[in-house]
This record gives sequence, structure tokens and C-alpha cells, in this order.
Amino acid sequence: MTSLKNLLQNKKFLYGVLAVSLALNMFVIGMASYYGARFQAMRSDGNWIEKRIERTEKRILRFLDNDADKALARNAFDRRRPEVRAAFGEMRKARRDISRTLRADNQNSKPLVAAINRSQKAVASANDNFHGLLSELAVGLSAEARGKIADHIRRRHLHDDD
Repeated sequence: MTSLKNLLQNKKFLYGVLAVSLALNMFVIGMASYYGARFQAMRSDGNWIEKRIERTEKRILRFLDNDADKALARNAFDRRRPEVRAAFGEMRKARRDISRTLRADNQNSKPLVAAINRSQKAVASANDNFHGLLSELAVGLSAEARGKIADHIRRRHLHDDD
């Protein structure tokens, strides 16, 4: 107990602990600010879905070795990109309308129901197009390429209880 008391009375030790604590706090605040700003920029950018599609395409192409698989994947992405972009754009508009309608002091629920229905249709369209893309890839890619993608999914996205 006396050694702890001596440590707490030692100013160098206290200043050291304070400096480490301050450094850790600054690091955490800096990281939170950086990723918060990145997320906000991504959300406010109108092309966020395009960036997301491109990132997904690059990740899938990374696993493809032969040119035929890469060409098939690029064609599938190119064919589906406009439909996915349109579906996500419509979903965003519908969700803005939902928010605007909820904030309005209006007793008429028809505009809210219409906006929710538009959002549901847009989500279904985005889902259909994305899964259609996955279906095209699953059918068209070589067994080796499908195996590499499956291994990646197993490593990155599945948990022990899945």
C-alpha cells in the first residue's frame, strides 16, 4: 500500500500517466472524427452507390484469374449498374419524402403510405438487381473462381454459427 501511495505522490509518474491518457484520448477522438467525416462525405455524395458498385466490382475481379471470368464479371456489372443506380436513387428520394411527410403537420396519411410503398419497391428492385448480378456470376464463372469467392465470403462474412 505504501508503494502505491509513493507512486501516486511521485509527480513524474502522475505526469507520465496523464500524458499517456491524453495521447490515447486524442488518438480516439482523431479516429472518430476522421471516420465520421468520411462517412458524412460518403453519405452526402450523390455518387455513393456508384462508388459502392465499383468497390464491389474490384473486389470480385480481384479473385478472378482468367480473362473469360473477368470479362463476364465486367459485363454483368456494366449491364446491372444503371438499374441498381436507379433503384438506389429512387429509394433515397422515397426515404426523403417519408422524412418530409413525417415532419409535416398533415393528418392525411396517403402521402406517407405512398412514399413508404415507393421505398419498398425501390428496395425490392435494388435487391432483385443485386441478386440477379450474383446469379449471373454464379452461373457464368468457372468453378475455380466461384471457389475463391466462396472462400473469401466464408473467411470475411460468415461466423461460426452461420
